[in-house]
Amino acid sequence: MEIRTLPAKVYRKGLRLLSKFVPRNIKYRPVGITNVSKEKKYDSIEYIEIAPPYTLTLDLEKRFIEDCSPYAKPIMSVQFPGDFIVGIKDGRLYSYDAANMAVISRENLLVEQVSFQWSNDNVLSGKHNILFREKQFIAPKKYKGKVFSMLAGGGAITYYYHWVFDAIPKIFLLKQSGLFDEIDYFLVPNYIYPYQKEYLTHFGISPDKIINGEAVKHLEADELFVASYVRIDDHHPKWICDFLYNSFVRPKKNIVRDKRIYIARGDAAVNRKVINESELIEMLKEYDFEIHYLSGLSVVEQADIFNSASLVVGAHGAGLSNLVFCEPGTKVLEFFPDRYVRHLFYDLANKRGAEYHYLLCASEGTANNSSDGQKLSLIADVKAIQRKIETLISKT
Repeated sequence: MEIRTLPAKVYRKGLRLLSKFVPRNIKYRPVGITNVSKEKKYDSIEYIEIAPPYTLTLDLEKRFIEDCSPYAKPIMSVQFPGDFIVGIKDGRLYSYDAANMAVISRENLLVEQVSFQWSNDNVLSGKHNILFREKQFIAPKKYKGKVFSMLAGGGAITYYYHWVFDAIPKIFLLKQSGLFDEIDYFLVPNYIYPYQKEYLTHFGISPDKIINGEAVKHLEADELFVASYVRIDDHHPKWICDFLYNSFVRPKKNIVRDKRIYIARGDAAVNRKVINESELIEMLKEYDFEIHYLSGLSVVEQADIFNSASLVVGAHGAGLSNLVFCEPGTKVLEFFPDRYVRHLFYDLANKRGAEYHYLLCASEGTANNSSDGQKLSLIADVKAIQRKIETLISKT
């Protein structure tokens, strides 16, 4: 991956350095901002409402909120603007970098609700998009027909969790709009990892319809369709969980869901290693736990494993995204590095009706922000985990 993307990265960096001195293709810079809603009428923009505005509120224990890291304190209630699709005739999409993406109308206006600009763990308003300050622009690649964007911020490019919960749910909104079968091309955050290809194939999106957003940074389409952002301030609308569950959990008859599973971190590339995982695994085997390394499994296989579980144990990490495939009543024990505690999988467990528990373990290092926290490994408190497991088993 590094070899394939390096020339493009060098080229883009060269353009940015050059832009400080020599403007180029300045006509592609947005000249202003427009906001869309179902009340407003436009010549070149169509607003398709899927759901009206709604409020989401987290259900978290007070002690857990106190234990969350200072830079990751949950926002307990969020007003969603609703779920919708925006269709733009002769629309453009400029993905400048992982932190800046602009959807631009025929009139050369940045469409605020479906553009993205991010800095220091915060999503910013459209006026902060870097394209308003840029002087060097690449010309757009033009596509005939209808293009649907699944871009969802930089995390979805390389991280499983963000791919699953920020990008893939946009397919549901597209299906709800009735436009899915009319789309000629799907613009996706990336198209190199096996799970990305598997997810898209699962939903009937063939390779010839894929535009890799990492390769095509600026495009123009006869009709560009962009979905609203589906996850705001780390809230998971329940419809996302239902959509993923219904899409991947295969119906089973007369099944007893009694497996105890541990989601191992031994195959994690770099981040959040469990330093003493071998010791932890030896203890878990005494309680008949199955040990699963998810990186070598298909999405359907992962869904089957989580759906068969009565008790799931794992360190905070992307593998717990699969809690969305659990049945109500499943017990979940998540353990954290004590310097990086977030509510993401607690919320997922709640949305699936699972029984959530957690423990804090010693961090190997310190963190002052989410970026640092994501890199922390931990030392599992094997005795504390064992005591908690015995309590949970006794409740079964």
